[in-house]
Amino acid sequence: MDDQGVPRLTDLTVGVLYNLPTPPPRGEAMDYVAEREVEEQVDAVEDALDHLGLPHHRFPLTEDIEGLVTELKASTPDVVINLCEGAFGDSRFEMNVPSLLELLRVPYTGSPPLALGLCQHKGLAKAVLRANGIPTPDYQLLCRIDEWAGGLTFPLFVKPVREDGSVGITKACFVQDAAALKHRVEYILTRYQQPALVERYIAGRELNVALLGYPRPTVLPLSEIVFTSPEEPKIVDYAAKWLRESDEYRQTVPTCPADLPPSTRALVASWAQAAFQALGCRDYARMDIRLKDGVPYVLEVNPNPDLAPDAGYARSLTAAGISYAAFIDRLIGFALERRHVPQ
Repeated sequence: MDDQGVPRLTDLTVGVLYNLPTPPPRGEAMDYVAEREVEEQVDAVEDALDHLGLPHHRFPLTEDIEGLVTELKASTPDVVINLCEGAFGDSRFEMNVPSLLELLRVPYTGSPPLALGLCQHKGLAKAVLRANGIPTPDYQLLCRIDEWAGGLTFPLFVKPVREDGSVGITKACFVQDAAALKHRVEYILTRYQQPALVERYIAGRELNVALLGYPRPTVLPLSEIVFTSPEEPKIVDYAAKWLRESDEYRQTVPTCPADLPPSTRALVASWAQAAFQALGCRDYARMDIRLKDGVPYVLEVNPNPDLAPDAGYARSLTAAGISYAAFIDRLIGFALERRHVPQ
């Protein structure tokens, strides 16, 4: 048993699979800051495995895919903790990693390929949310600026459709007229080489919702990002997320648990669980939700979220009284539970 009464798994060898930090093939030079953060997650997970008394082995994902396959076959880990958020610096390859593990018949933690692919394409994720009646801001997806059909009221928010970790998101994404919209869409098309997602800007409270569980998730204590700057836009942009010396970072203060009435907490949790199930997430996820006029709008769904000890997900674990080691223990248990269950 661990220090919180969670049964420890024994006689296991655990693989820790992660994408080796690599400069991204597109975007801005500063986007590499988010790539480097994966090493903090690896260290934290290995510390947890040491606490659990489980032998473990690192599997860095590099350009040498054949070498990785050979090493996985030779090492035969009983389970793999999948920390890959992409490959070769490209987040679009995130869904390919669990696909490889499934072909090798290696149990792994976290969401399956389809869920990762859907959530990584924000337009497809929003379409699934809409089809299931889950509130999400009105939007359009633009591959060219001349596809803009209007119909959305300014101010709007414009972001790359297939990035994560707030990559490509700055205050310039907040546009208040057609000229600013055109400029930002063209910037995303050119610099990030992908369509731009244009959605209605929701001026409301920013909630981070962490979920944990298999086969059905429970909602951990809700976290709120409190914006200390009075100016719009109130957003968690790239600087607020990654650049610790920036004003944006200092002006976005996380509070967990969020100060919400029980009825509001229950409503937010209900929609978060619905989104988790609709998109096929598994084991754990984090959602960004804007609360306005009593309506929780799902902005983004993040399967396999950042597990760094100072990240939002770990903050909710702490508020729930779940140690990091107990959390890793649960993830391993979920993966082993699926070994003989058709997915």
